[in-house]
Amino acid sequence: MKKFIGLLLLAAAFGNAASAQTKDVKRDKVVLKKTIEDKKEDKHEAGKDLAHLKVKHAIKKRKEVRRHRRSIHKQAKHLKKHGVARPRIEAQHEAKVDKDKKNKKD
Repeated sequence: MKKFIGLLLLAAAFGNAASAQTKDVKRDKVVLKKTIEDKKEDKHEAGKDLAHLKVKHAIKKRKEVRRHRRSIHKQAKHLKKHGVARPRIEAQHEAKVDKDKKNKKD
């Protein structure tokens, strides 16, 4: 009887750990998607500033885009360690779908 209760508690502990990890992965996926959206916005603004010959502001935005890019790669690497197959590509696709939905509403 003691072995059964011990195994039951052990299984419950593993179940809780696994569910907590999936919550973290889901939250990290959302953060990755938001970072990709921010990068796209900043990249667009940098190009727009450069077209209007606002060079200093465009350089600042390009630095911000590079910072986003490094962050995206770190987040994707972290998610790959947790078993997500193609985190960056999936997040880019989700961001595009959300943007399309938003544009259709307007």
